[in-house]
Amino acid sequence: MSQKKNRGLLIAIIITVILIILVGIIAGLYFFTDIFINEKQAFLKYASQTIQKDKGFIESSLEKYIEKKQNTNYENNGNISFDISVPNLDTDSINTMNIEYSGKNDSINSKLEEEITINYSEDVNFPITLKKTSDIIGIQTDYIGSNFVAIKNDDNSGNIEGLESITNFMNNKQDVEFSEEEIKNLKATYLDNTLNNIDNNKFSKTTEGNLTGYKLTLTGEEFKNILVQVLQKLKEDTNTTSKINTILKNIINTVEFDTTTIDNLIENINDLELNNNVEFAVYKNGTKLSKIDSTIEGNTISISKEGNSQEVTYIVGIKIADEVANISVSAKYTGLDTENINENYEISLEGPYEENTASNTSTTEEVTEETENNLSEESSNDNTENDTISYKYIITNNVQFKDSVEIEDLTDENSAILNEEDSEYVTNLMNAIQERLVEVNKSQMEELGLSENENPIQYVLPYFIFPGTQTDIRQMDETFVNTFNQKFELYESTNTKGATVKGLLTTIQNNNETDDNNKIEEINVDGEEYEVTEQNITLIKSNINVDDTYRVEFEKDIDTGLIYRAVINKR
Repeated sequence: MSQKKNRGLLIAIIITVILIILVGIIAGLYFFTDIFINEKQAFLKYASQTIQKDKGFIESSLEKYIEKKQNTNYENNGNISFDISVPNLDTDSINTMNIEYSGKNDSINSKLEEEITINYSEDVNFPITLKKTSDIIGIQTDYIGSNFVAIKNDDNSGNIEGLESITNFMNNKQDVEFSEEEIKNLKATYLDNTLNNIDNNKFSKTTEGNLTGYKLTLTGEEFKNILVQVLQKLKEDTNTTSKINTILKNIINTVEFDTTTIDNLIENINDLELNNNVEFAVYKNGTKLSKIDSTIEGNTISISKEGNSQEVTYIVGIKIADEVANISVSAKYTGLDTENINENYEISLEGPYEENTASNTSTTEEVTEETENNLSEESSNDNTENDTISYKYIITNNVQFKDSVEIEDLTDENSAILNEEDSEYVTNLMNAIQERLVEVNKSQMEELGLSENENPIQYVLPYFIFPGTQTDIRQMDETFVNTFNQKFELYESTNTKGATVKGLLTTIQNNNETDDNNKIEEINVDGEEYEVTEQNITLIKSNINVDDTYRVEFEKDIDTGLIYRAVINKR
């Protein structure tokens, strides 16, 4: 009897152990695999990892590294090189060029210093030093002098034309953080609640290479309805709206993200015509999100992640419909848990090139039939490979954390702080700097066997990335227009000294000699019109009395926004 009892007890123990093992296996399958969840639940599971902290798409070691850079002193050094191909443009001088930099960052005392050298060749280079200490930012190059030209970040910066918007932008930048509770609420409000209302049959399982994923497919109207629902909820969520507004203002100072903006977005979304399905897919590596894809009207965005806590790579790919452009950005970080981290970035842009025939003629007159025929013949003889343009930027950066770094302060002794000087001093200084830079550029380009207008640095930006924009895109670029105009607007005043007016005339002459595309065409002096020529500039200067004061104004081209005419009247 006792034997049977013991045997029964043994069997009960064995069954219990088996049950525990089975429960463990089932629990493991449920929590660590996708066996017992449907496609909709799996999509939600991995989509939610984009904003989770413990299993988030952003590796925790990378988050810690970024935070450490903000709070720990370090030194860095790196390089930027180029691989650019544009039809009808000799890119040898561009691809030979590279930019080296090394610096120090005193995070504790809010100081930084960066030595930047543009290496046009082994023998020709242009060194620049950028420095920020306390509330002063300065730039210096030995080609100008040993002192820094600086701006003080304070309320007096508006005294100088053109500096007010810069310093206001610097003053208004704010850090934005979301608490863990806020992130949970965002997930529930804008992810879970929205997607839970979508039918299960809209979700499906998919594969790409060795990755398994889950896809959400919506019609254009369904996608528009979801966007409108999210924006309607955002109108009521003042906390999130406020933080989004701050983030956007840190990037674009003039943005105002409020209920009016949201209403305009909703109106624009309702007006959209989406003729194809919209697809979103999430892919997993083990139990963690590794890739996100979205496709709208043939435009695809893909974000993928590879690696571990010590080495991680993120790749963003963008394909614009009808082969308009392909964009790829990769960021690789190694040694994330050490004191010596390597950052490697590669940015690639590729698209078709459409030559603007009118821009290649030597005058602005109408293109003749003969010229059109010649250009058409040249185009037909071009190799198809020349129809593609590509820009590639390779960036390396090594960061070494330090207990301390030494950075000399910017002071009145080692820098000219522009917004502590009067406008006449600033004008004369900037004019002298411009003249010196023109001389240096001319000399360096001669060493490279180039003309002074062929500095390769100007071709680094992708002016031709989209077809149909080759009509001198610089004239349509707001940044270029502002930069061009500001060098003249520094002189604009109702009470300008004669000496400063002469400085303006020199600036106009230098501009017209160095910029073949954008010139000041006319100068009106006391009602008399002059064409801008070297002879006329000399004549006007001889009639300007340094002791007199003048009203200086400018007129802008209605189409381009560029200044083309100066008006000078004696007071």
